Amino acid sequence: MNSGIKVIAHRGAHEQQPQNSLAAYSAAIALGCDFIEIDLRTAPDGKMLIKHDPLKPGEELPTFDEVLDLSKGKIRIYLDVKQAMPASIIAKVEAHGMRESIYTYGSQALLRELVQLRPGWPCMPEAVGVDVLRDNLKQLKPVAVAFSDWDFKPELVALCQEAGCDLFLDRQGKTDFPEFWQQAIDKGVTGIQTDRPSSLVPWLREAKRHA
Repeated sequence: MNSGIKVIAHRGAHEQQPQNSLAAYSAAIALGCDFIEIDLRTAPDGKMLIKHDPLKPGEELPTFDEVLDLSKGKIRIYLDVKQAMPASIIAKVEAHGMRESIYTYGSQALLRELVQLRPGWPCMPEAVGVDVLRDNLKQLKPVAVAFSDWDFKPELVALCQEAGCDLFLDRQGKTDFPEFWQQAIDKGVTGIQTDRPSSLVPWLREAKRHA
């Protein structure tokens, strides 16, 4: 595991671009981010589209295929699955040859099915609590574990460190500033999900801590 800190651009680098847009993802690549976080939904016609909130008829949205094409060989993907079938996710990712470039975040049921269909699929469950995390570490063998402020606790961090997983923490809103980035690093995170990648990337580089 790389000892540097990975930068996850939440919905892309959307400080100057619309969030969850191809322009925001391109901006994250240009900044040198390590991951883009994208939200995946499935339309009634079966198209796999990128949007955080529920879909509305007639919207012009990036497709999953477009984001995979844009990202391949340039940046990895933190895939937040809002609504999609595991088999459909696998088919798209494998068609683009990007299995190892995508960490999949979603419900426990979704992640379990992904691993059943494709053992070793790179999963990223939410930490939640000691019992849930122990079970997921055993069953999923995740490459990373996602944390929010509510479950970012020393005992859960320790379990992930023992398992050799990446620890990705959300740092948005009032906690998306250097003081809180440093606190997270001091407590063991290996990746920070941010709405301010244009500030976090140079801050880490100046400290020689960027992955």
